[in-house]
Amino acid sequence: MKYSINPSVFGSMFAVPTDVVTKHIKLAGSTQLKVLLVFLKSANDEDVEQTIAKTLNISLDEVRDALYFWCDRQVIIDTAKGVTEEPKKQLDKVALSVSKPSREDTIKRGAQSKEIQFMFQQVQNKLGRLVTYAEMSTLVWLHDNQGLPVPVILMSVEYAVSEGKGNFGYIEKLCIDWSKNNIDTIEKAEKRISEMYLSKSAWRVVETAFGISHRRPSANEEKFSAKWVNEWNFKKDMLELAYNICIDKNAKISFAYINKILESWYKSGIKTPEDVNKPEEKTTSKSGTSYNIKEIKSKINNFD
Repeated sequence: MKYSINPSVFGSMFAVPTDVVTKHIKLAGSTQLKVLLVFLKSANDEDVEQTIAKTLNISLDEVRDALYFWCDRQVIIDTAKGVTEEPKKQLDKVALSVSKPSREDTIKRGAQSKEIQFMFQQVQNKLGRLVTYAEMSTLVWLHDNQGLPVPVILMSVEYAVSEGKGNFGYIEKLCIDWSKNNIDTIEKAEKRISEMYLSKSAWRVVETAFGISHRRPSANEEKFSAKWVNEWNFKKDMLELAYNICIDKNAKISFAYINKILESWYKSGIKTPEDVNKPEEKTTSKSGTSYNIKEIKSKINNFD
């Protein structure tokens, strides 16, 4: 499809800085973007913070937190402080840096934002212990530099704790992955967590079927197991059968080879070991096409 601006809206417009899209849109959360848009339209209002809060139906603390985000990136400025070219260059470098805020800056952010204070308190409650200044710095960095809203960060902490991985190394890695994949809303986080649970459950089925000692799967193993169990809906007995065929042929386990077997069965509508072991006859699949067991086995045995 092709899109264009409705000419009727050109009567009332305001400018949006190019940097918002080219440099900052990936890091900005939905609230931060909404606040910026209302600010750009209403910047000359006597009490712009109140205008934004009323327009978006959010608290003044949320408004100020979002405005701080854009001030930090020099898209807007605090007129009480002003701006010079040198600090602007320095802040641009910080925005592109992976460095985390200092202890002093972390304390300052907590004092400036009730939302940040709330995040610190909730993380402590979820972990059941006090968080260190280094951990607070990581939380602020995830919010301000990686663009994750506080509720999403809290969901990552809750998930990590539920998995017995309540260390900040894991939480930070999880949040960075979410940031890279634009998981920046509660709905997206819930979907991602559900996918992670399903993937973990699928790997347990594969582990049991293949007789693998419990361990963390590789990226390919995780991908294959999720496809076999969650997408193709194969049960343990079919996985065991495919595994045995693989071992008989290769004398070693090969996920790629097993995938070829299961893919053939899936496309042919074979769902049970009985279907595999039927006499060599033409059978109609759910799609209405016919297949021959002998031909399928021959294709599998010829897979290299």
